[in-house]
Parts: sequence; structure tokens; C-alpha cells
Amino acid sequence: MSRPDRGAEVAVSPDHARYRRFAVADVPDAPLTEQFRRARPDAGLTVLDFARGPRRIRWRELAELATDAARVLRARGAAPGDRVCLLAPTSADLLVTLAGVWRLGAVPVLMPRPRRADTDSFVAEIRRRVTAAAPALLVTTEEQAALLSGRIAAPAVSLDELRRSTAGAGRPAPPVPSADAVALLQFTSGTTAASRAVPVTHAQLAGNIAAVGERAGVGPDDTMVSWLPLYHDMGVVTLGGMAAGGADVVLMATEDFLRQPARWMGAVSEYRGTFTAAPDFAYGLAARVQALRPAALDLSSLRVAANGAEAIDAEALSRTGKVLGDAGLPPHALCPMYGLAEATLGVTGSAGDEPVRVLGPGDGPAAPGAAEAGHPRPERRLVSCGPPLPGTEVRIEAAGTADGLGLREDGLPEDAAGDGPVRVLPDGAVGEVMVRGPGVTPGYWTAGGGTDPGGTRGDGWLATGDLGFLDGGELFVCGRIKDMVIAGGRNLYPEDYELVAESVPGVRAGNVIAFSVPGEERMVVVAEGRDDDVAALGRRVLDTLREAVEHAPHEVVVIAPDSLPKTSSGKRRRLAARARYASGALDVLHTAR
Repeated sequence: MSRPDRGAEVAVSPDHARYRRFAVADVPDAPLTEQFRRARPDAGLTVLDFARGPRRIRWRELAELATDAARVLRARGAAPGDRVCLLAPTSADLLVTLAGVWRLGAVPVLMPRPRRADTDSFVAEIRRRVTAAAPALLVTTEEQAALLSGRIAAPAVSLDELRRSTAGAGRPAPPVPSADAVALLQFTSGTTAASRAVPVTHAQLAGNIAAVGERAGVGPDDTMVSWLPLYHDMGVVTLGGMAAGGADVVLMATEDFLRQPARWMGAVSEYRGTFTAAPDFAYGLAARVQALRPAALDLSSLRVAANGAEAIDAEALSRTGKVLGDAGLPPHALCPMYGLAEATLGVTGSAGDEPVRVLGPGDGPAAPGAAEAGHPRPERRLVSCGPPLPGTEVRIEAAGTADGLGLREDGLPEDAAGDGPVRVLPDGAVGEVMVRGPGVTPGYWTAGGGTDPGGTRGDGWLATGDLGFLDGGELFVCGRIKDMVIAGGRNLYPEDYELVAESVPGVRAGNVIAFSVPGEERMVVVAEGRDDDVAALGRRVLDTLREAVEHAPHEVVVIAPDSLPKTSSGKRRRLAARARYASGALDVLHTAR
């Protein structure tokens, strides 16, 4: 990919006031593909193919291609309301098919790509999701179609076969679906339990990104650059919402980013991207690559870099801002946000023209009774995820932990969705984050097409399962309730240990998990090592933790690279790691005590 030469000077960041913002009130009552038709004539989608070159599709053109694709899908047996599973790398053919599913009024279910060469595990996960979705069709690559044929309860067809098909010729265009029709069946991350499917409507998808844009200063004049996997809520919802709003979008396959992380910021520089979104680890990775092998980047156009999907490390955020700032990234472009699949995507967010607040363990107002009312604060610095998005409410309620309350299968306290007494906590007190607003979904998809309300109460408040507190109207997230570590009679945050362990040379960043052993109150830290002397590495991690945290772990377990259990989107699965530890299934290289 060619990149413009910045020269000696970095351009001044564009004025936010020059860009139109999305507004929730302006979202039309129409499904996504009909909103594509209202985009400005030159706005559209650029799909990057680093082998064959980019392909450009204008939104209005995509709306027409979607109608043709809908006819073909209908000829293959899919009908409005049916689920259609999509399993393929990001490509122009996949995106045309996705738009065709939307135009048909069917429900796309985007499947995770295999993270490792473990065919049996991959097929088992796809089979489980296909069984949950009960689709009329699975659309995939020719290779995957051959692999899955006869092994899943759905007919499989390849993208190439659909593209070449003439079965839809002469068929009438299907009726335009309602904005209240389900536009997406998205699976939760599965960090604390098996992932479950959440139905999201066209109106919720477009409205949620409109709310993000209204808060962050993003709108139809912007250009989004993304590598995010479409099977992850952050990937598909931002794509659909930005497309519905008529902004330009530049997409690359997730595999291209993972193989060469520098391509992400290279594309931002080349295409003058003004908006991007990613988990915290990806920004840290982009900064490390740029620091090791500086590229001639001009990131001055990037006004909003949404940072979400996992805990945000304050120190890493600062380092990222400095390294990418040397390449022109504006001072306040990194925008921490908070969201979850059960609320469509975004819940809170900061704007790209204001500094991000960071609080230490003792910072912030000491509200009367706050310390007694809630859980203790983490021992690390916390990054604000901003105030609630327009139309969304957030409050903090008293919550138990794994030792204090029974837990349902989804990891939430047993009283989270009940009608028992509710205790709303004051500013500064740590409790369960509760959300209410138009993005909150009706619950989890069940067999037969119904919904299980899960953590959503009758009054519309969603129990997120996350611990956090409010300060000055902004949300600070502390961690997951079910991930809390119980050791020495105290409730501890695994992130406090994980971030310290990751700072030790030889430990792979983002590849540490901390947990306690049930019934024993023993703290264990599991870390992937990239040091030849794993015994010395384990000792360094243990000694560093003993100096940095109040309650030292009982042991540090060094395991082989790429063996830590994670979700399909790369999040840490702490309970799965604990189960593997208990069963002796971890690939242990050394244990330090």
C-alpha cells in the first residue's frame, strides 16, 4: 500500500465543527438497505484486498446489489425472518451477501473464523451456533462449505456459488422489511459463560451508532477505517450504522491486520480516515509496531479513535497517544467507550475534542457512605468511559460477587433480573452497572424464535454483570462481577494483577489471566511466556507482583504461547482458564511459588 510522505511537518487536525454529526432524532424509520439509498452519491464502501487491490462500491450501488442478492437467497430457500449464517473473511462478496440478507428481511448470523488450526473445536463451535440459530442457510467459502457439509444442521453454499447464480433472475424484489425487523443475531463474547445470541433490530443498529456519533462528533462527512471482525458486535454494528448514516467506510480483513498490524494505521493515513474503533490491545499493538518500525504516517485526520470492548490500561493509553501523536494523531482522538452486545453496542462514550479523565484509587469525590455501600476500588488507575450516550441511562446498584450471591448460568447474580429491593448507589460507590435505553435488547434468542429476558428487568433496566462507579456523570468500569478474585477474605480485581504481570519483560502483552481457586482462597496468575528461561520469568513475575500488589498470588504459572483460553474476539476467558488449571489441562512450562 502506498502512503503519502508527511514531510517534516504534521498537518493540523481538522476542526470538529466542520463535520456534521449523526443525531438520533434524524434516523429514518427504514431498514438499513433503504437508508443506503439516501447517502450522498459519492459515499460508499472500499474493501481492501492487499493481493488484488481495493474494490469500491457506492452505498446506492450496494442497495441495488443487495436486492439482486436477496432474490438469489430467496431462490436458495431463505425467507424473510429466517436466519442466514455467514462464515467467511471480510470481502466484497461477503458484504454484498450481508446486504442481501438485510434486504430480504432475513436475519444474518455472522460466525467466528477459526483462531487456530484445531478443526474439531472449530466445527464444534460452528455446530453449536448453527443449532442455536436454526438457519435456513449457511453461506461460507468453498473450503469451509466442503468441511462443514454433512456436519451441521443446515445446507451450506459458497459465496462464489451465490455470486455466479442466476437463480434470482426474473424474480420480483422481496417486500421491503420493517425497521423493527431483526437485523442481526449477534453472539455475546462468552467471557464468563457460553456465548448467547442477542437479536438486534434495524432501528436499534442504526440508532445506536447515531447516538455514538452524536456524542463523539461523527457523522456523514466522516470516513471510517476498520479491520474489526464482522462476527463481533463492534465490527458489524459500526459498519451497519456508519453505512446507514451515509459515511464512507474502508474495510480490511481481520486476518490482514493480524498478519501485518501496521496496515491499520497505514490505511487511516492513506485514506484520510477520521473515525476508527478497536479494543484497547489493538491500539497498543499499533503503537508498538510504529515505535519499532516507524512508518511515514499522517494520522492528523483521525478525530475519533473509539477504544472499547475490554478494560483500558491508563498507562498503555498514554503510551499509545504519545507514539501515534508523533505521527500526527490529535491529542484527544483516543476515545474510551463502554458497551455490550445486550445493549446493541455503545452505552457510554467520550468525545474526540476533550481530554479523557483518569482516576487513581483515591481520586474522585468521597460521596457520603460510598465506601461502605459498594465494593472496594481497584488498585490501578481507571480510565473514564465517558457519560451515557443520548437517550441512554446508566446507574449503579448494589451487587454481590461470586461468593456473596448465587450466580445464574449467564454469570449474573440471581437477583439481577428479579423484582427484589433495588439499592441505587451514590457517586463514587462501586456496584453493578445498570443500563436502560433504546439500544437494550429484549433478551437472548431462544429455540423457536422467542426471547429470554436474561438480565433485563421488567422496568427496562439491564443488569450488565460489570462492576463500576459514576463520577461527575462519567462511567468508570472496574471489572466483571463473576471474574472477581476471592483471596484472603478480600474481593480482588484480576485486572490489577494482569496489568502488573504484563509489564514484566518476557510476558506476552494481553496474555495473562488471574483467578482464585474456589474454596481455597488461593490466587493464581497464568501468563504466556516468550522467554527461553521460563523459570526465571516465573520468578520475575511473582517477585514483581509481591512488590506491586497488596495480596500476592499463591503461584505464577507460565504456559506456552497461544494456549490461553480466549473468546473468538480475543477476550480473556478467566473461568475457562481456572477450569483448565483445576483439571491439569493447561500447557504448563513452569510454576513459580
